Amino acid sequence: MRLARDVAIAEDLVQDAMLRAWRHFDRFQPGTNCKAWLFRIMLNCWTTRHQQIRQEAIQFFPEQYAENSDGERRPPTRFTAEEIQNSIDLLNEEYRTVLLLFAVEGFSCKEIAEILGIPIGTVMSRLSRARTMVKSDLSKREARYMKAKARL
Repeated sequence: MRLARDVAIAEDLVQDAMLRAWRHFDRFQPGTNCKAWLFRIMLNCWTTRHQQIRQEAIQFFPEQYAENSDGERRPPTRFTAEEIQNSIDLLNEEYRTVLLLFAVEGFSCKEIAEILGIPIGTVMSRLSRARTMVKSDLSKREARYMKAKARL
């Protein structure tokens, strides 16, 4: 879901990946990480479809902080899951994929390297940069909130 950013596309992606895994199950090597193998297939399906989906991808760019039901603004240091997801959505696909595989799916850097077919150092670098970019974006959002609060 986080990769496709659309429920229907994500469902299609999972179905495509499972179908491809079923057709090519003879290529699975017993004793290896089945979850990583399935994620690699899913990422291959995603790459294949990505050019078509790119134009339709949903992106959220909140213009300002919303008020809660009491009409009060949220504390500036607290971010909702949506705000964090919005920051993650701003990352390019390489960084976003590594961050989601690590933070959401719980893969180790070594497993991510195997899934993506890249060196572990590249995974670690992308993960570090992704975290830095998300923190930077959240800091900017916090600064905008504080500036808006000061005007009130």
